[in-house]
Amino acid sequence: MKKYLLLFLLIPLISFSQGLINNGAYIVMTNTSNIYIDGATGSYTNQSGGLISNATTGGIITLFGNWTNNAANVAFNNDGTTVNFSGANQTIGGTNSTTFFNVNLLGSGTKTLNVNTRVGGIATLTGVLSVGARILDLNSRTLTISNPAAGGITYGAGYILSETNAAANPSIVTWNMGTNTGAHVYPFGVAGIQIPFTFNKTTAGASNISVSTRATAANTNLPWAGASNVAAVNSMQALGPPYYADASIPSVVDRWWDITSSAAVTANLIFSYRGVENTTTAAPTGLLAAQHWNGTNWDPPVGSGTGVLAGVGTVSVTGASTFSPWVISTLILPLPIELMSFAGECLDDKTLLKWTTASETNNSFFTIEKSVDATNFIEIGTVTSLATNGNSNQVLNYSFEDNNSYNSLTYYRLKQTDLNGTYKTFNIVPVDACSKNNETVDIYNNGSNQLTIVVNATMDSNYKVDLYNSLGQIVYSQQLFAVEGFNKVELMIPEISNGVYFVSLNNGLSKVVSKKISLSIK
Repeated sequence: MKKYLLLFLLIPLISFSQGLINNGAYIVMTNTSNIYIDGATGSYTNQSGGLISNATTGGIITLFGNWTNNAANVAFNNDGTTVNFSGANQTIGGTNSTTFFNVNLLGSGTKTLNVNTRVGGIATLTGVLSVGARILDLNSRTLTISNPAAGGITYGAGYILSETNAAANPSIVTWNMGTNTGAHVYPFGVAGIQIPFTFNKTTAGASNISVSTRATAANTNLPWAGASNVAAVNSMQALGPPYYADASIPSVVDRWWDITSSAAVTANLIFSYRGVENTTTAAPTGLLAAQHWNGTNWDPPVGSGTGVLAGVGTVSVTGASTFSPWVISTLILPLPIELMSFAGECLDDKTLLKWTTASETNNSFFTIEKSVDATNFIEIGTVTSLATNGNSNQVLNYSFEDNNSYNSLTYYRLKQTDLNGTYKTFNIVPVDACSKNNETVDIYNNGSNQLTIVVNATMDSNYKVDLYNSLGQIVYSQQLFAVEGFNKVELMIPEISNGVYFVSLNNGLSKVVSKKISLSIK
């Protein structure tokens, strides 16, 4: 037979100093009923299908011990009850999750989740989590707020601790926002410092927004974010020397945010971080921005904030619509252009180079370089970025023809130059010999007074270099000796006027190369 414990207006307070075990009872509370469970061992344990129900609203349970739900239900039959956690360190646990209506964190110490927990109610969805001045440790569990209003969580000097140093952080706050809009504040914090995250929902579509945040034990951003709703992060490089490899420390604040949405929404975001987490070495107190990992690469930086080394810093983003891992990076050295592919192939006696970028950040142009030994490279051309103002999060395709292919295995590489002059060099790509000639020669000039002469000779040979002005007059001559194989010679042209010239390279036999160049004598 079902057991009932009825708490009426005439019995406003029932005190249990040794704890309360509900072994299947149906506890009905009126709007002035109070259950007071006192003492360090004064815990509430729900067993064997026990339930708490409110006849109206307003019943209060004041608990100094732990809350445990071992029944096959959510511990409450309906909404209206407020639970005050008024002890020292307290836990919420059991074999099954509890769905609370109102929860007030009071007393002292830290309140810790040992099971996934819901606050806000079952049906009315108007209950509130009041963090107050306490710490709520998620402890690798999910806290769900079912009240969609922006006031579903309130806090004073306390905070929610989400710090689990794992690639996929399991300490998550999920806010079921429904169609509500407005600034929903997740009051995160760590080590006595509040670092709230604000999700200001600007579209009315129904959605649940899940957020976790963490720093890392060694301030290195390791481990990188693991797979949540997108593929795990596999690149943390930054543009510009010397940051060719992992830029976790010099370019990125040591804090991760993993944000997921159950439906497509847009929102304005405010990220907060501790100054001690700002490990950036490129203008650490300069401008910062937020970058989003889309599962393949980093999208261009958005938003703005000023870096701090003490206290709490923030970065604000407007109109965000993509959610998964986010970081804060420097605007001087943001995370990288993502090169999807770079390859070369023979096209008759030419070499056709093709490359594709998945995203670009502040990109100005690409420089194509080649070499016969994969060590000594020469520049053979440039290609301007196709991205608008240097930024793109779409796939872009590029190509370049090398009309002076060598008759041996040749190595090509790309160098990307940023709008502010910083650059990055990508991996080397080998291409088989494309030239049908036995001997290849070429002349390069970058607009200065320097000529680069390249000869890939089949035998030792003497060459004569002649420089002609626009009237056909020789204004400079030089003899060169090329040994069998690859030769590279740098010539400095002195004391002639700036302008356009023609240069001829002749070995006295059958090999003659002429090229128009532009000289600028310093």
